[in-house]
Amino acid sequence: MKNEPVTRVRWKGRETVPQVSRLLASAEQIELELAQGYNHALFRKLHPEAPRASVEQVDKSGNAELLNTVSEITGLEDLVLLVEILREEAVSVHIVSPPTIVIQAPHNPPAAA
Repeated sequence: MKNEPVTRVRWKGRETVPQVSRLLASAEQIELELAQGYNHALFRKLHPEAPRASVEQVDKSGNAELLNTVSEITGLEDLVLLVEILREEAVSVHIVSPPTIVIQAPHNPPAAA
């Protein structure tokens, strides 16, 4: 069975965690769509060195540990529940604007833009 190339999921907190866990086996890439209001908080958390007048374009890559950092943002605390699951799968995590968390399995390179 061929995996779905991209699966989009709206982040609804704790209830989204089992859904993401199940999707890891059937999707090449999972995009967790966050509410638009998180863009500012994500930008400030992930780019603390940026000048205040910067265009708030989020673009940060890493591994599952990146979710530990963003789980410190009010309203995104339940992302910490995904860290261990994603660590075991050795996925890469990319956080971009509009506020989206892209989860990519290591054996599935991201599609060219």
